[in-house]
Amino acid sequence: MSREHKKNNLTVKKYLVLFIVLLLLSACSSDKSAQKKTSIFEAESVFNEANEKIKKGFYENAREILQNIKVQDTSGKYAPLAQIRIGDSYFEEGLFEESAVEYDHFLKLHPHHKYAPYAQYHLAMSYFKRITTVDVSYSYAQMALKKFENLLRLYPRNPYINVVQSRIDMCNRILAEYEYYVGTFYFKKGSYNAAALRFNTVINNYPDSRKEPEALYYLGLSHKNMGDNSKARTVLTYLTEKYPSTELSKKAQKILASLTNIYLIIPDKKEM
Repeated sequence: MSREHKKNNLTVKKYLVLFIVLLLLSACSSDKSAQKKTSIFEAESVFNEANEKIKKGFYENAREILQNIKVQDTSGKYAPLAQIRIGDSYFEEGLFEESAVEYDHFLKLHPHHKYAPYAQYHLAMSYFKRITTVDVSYSYAQMALKKFENLLRLYPRNPYINVVQSRIDMCNRILAEYEYYVGTFYFKKGSYNAAALRFNTVINNYPDSRKEPEALYYLGLSHKNMGDNSKARTVLTYLTEKYPSTELSKKAQKILASLTNIYLIIPDKKEM
């Protein structure tokens, strides 16, 4: 092989090596470009874009963007926030059933996240917001109460402490009113035993509720109508002692007087 031919081979090899180096550099550049597209800064920018969409009421568009963040964000910072904001988008749209699902999903994945109290509060509010009339709101009030109590138990230093107790009180009021509502339904039907069970629930589970005086009054009447004058006297006496200035107390006193007269004139067989 001639010297010139060898020289040409070396030149070809040099160009080949240079070509390979250029390919590698190009590949590295592409990798860096791809990394840049999924960087934390980019995720933050997209997250802010989704927030703007929510503010303007473009909830569906916002959710599409947030779903992409959950998939593409590798930093672990914005994916949880995207999950919360999906819940927020449904909440602000008034779709409380859907928002409850999203907040609950976040709490299962991130129970110790710094925004977990926020998610727990809004999960409770997703049920609370669906409370309307007494006859249809029992299950929502029950779930809201449970979630508010979880908030106090799991996150005692939550920033919603000043409003949570009033929400709990309202839930208890709704639950007491529902039990009373069902009790009066049974009472009007003449199902006094079923009615008494409901009135007892009001008295035992929701003491000092606004419905307690009425529950006591109709519980006393239920026992009277079932022929249990002894229990009727006990309940109605308690009513007159606890709520002496109410109109129901005056009615109870009249019934007690009639029961006492009956008791004196016709003693119970047990006492004969």
